[in-house]
Amino acid sequence: MDRQHSGRQFTSQFIQDCKHGFAGYELTCTGKDGTRTRVATVIYWDAMGQFFVETFGDLPLDILEELIRETKAAIRLK
Repeated sequence: MDRQHSGRQFTSQFIQDCKHGFAGYELTCTGKDGTRTRVATVIYWDAMGQFFVETFGDLPLDILEELIRETKAAIRLK
């Protein structure tokens, strides 16, 4: 994802940790002042066989839903 919303830039990046058995996407937000902050992660954890969502602060629901869709689509392909 690389999307603007309310003057902020949201960008996702694939993350993976084979040692701990998870993969997914991390979402960062670049504010109007240029500060980049991690705002959410969506991961698939092998040990649980489930997706998990973690958010940090306020996040528009449509952005979170897009991140979840992106993660599920990527994990199903791998």
